[in-house]
Amino acid sequence: MKIEAIREGVLRAGEAVRKARPTEGVITKDEGRLNFVTAADLESERILKEAIQKAFPGHLILSEETESPIEDILAIEHLWVIDPIDGTSNFRYEREYFGISVGYVEKGEPKIGFIYDPSRDQLFWAEKGKGAFLNGKPVLVGDKIELAKATVLTDNSYDPDGTRSNLEMLLKLCPIPWILVRGSAVLAYCDVAAGRADVFAHQFLKPWDNAAGFVIATEAGAVIKGLRGEEIDFTSPRAVVGNEALVNQFVNAINS
Repeated sequence: MKIEAIREGVLRAGEAVRKARPTEGVITKDEGRLNFVTAADLESERILKEAIQKAFPGHLILSEETESPIEDILAIEHLWVIDPIDGTSNFRYEREYFGISVGYVEKGEPKIGFIYDPSRDQLFWAEKGKGAFLNGKPVLVGDKIELAKATVLTDNSYDPDGTRSNLEMLLKLCPIPWILVRGSAVLAYCDVAAGRADVFAHQFLKPWDNAAGFVIATEAGAVIKGLRGEEIDFTSPRAVVGNEALVNQFVNAINS
């Protein structure tokens, strides 16, 4: 099956990242602090692109590391959105919380998602209407109904003011829940999908953070809304993810 070829490509990319030296080929990007690309990012991207192009010639690819302008992204019929390593700073400094993400989007709607955690050999996978899985076993969001007792994930921004804004948003919650900042948006989606954490909220997301995560989280039973409770698409930088009860409480709390 063609989709199986993508799954195998994701696993090959993960193996390449595991074998790579984190300090090899480090280049600091222009957009903010602690924003790196490494030789492992580029090798992972090469493997992923090769797998997609071989299985689905003619489909467009949007990648974080070699981003090229794509106009009217929500109208593209067949689009693969990849992040070769999300959490490159963690990878660079050997903190084992980073992931490889591949999402397939049809006319703005994420349909298939793969997110692989190579440090733990954990592959999350989902296809719209078919559920979400971790290494072949179904996953479901948690069932907490009190935000004060929840575990909430957010992340830093490359811009210090962005990090401040995320933290100030969470300070509006009262009482403040347990908060984790771990450094990979794609794995945050997976943690919520698997019930390891309850809510993920962020204001500075990119399409490659969201594309696969949207499918995996929603197929596990999560809802995804904008920070005012509105419907959003995978290009939105502002999102809150979790079960419906907690998402609604979160939205109400930060807007009251």
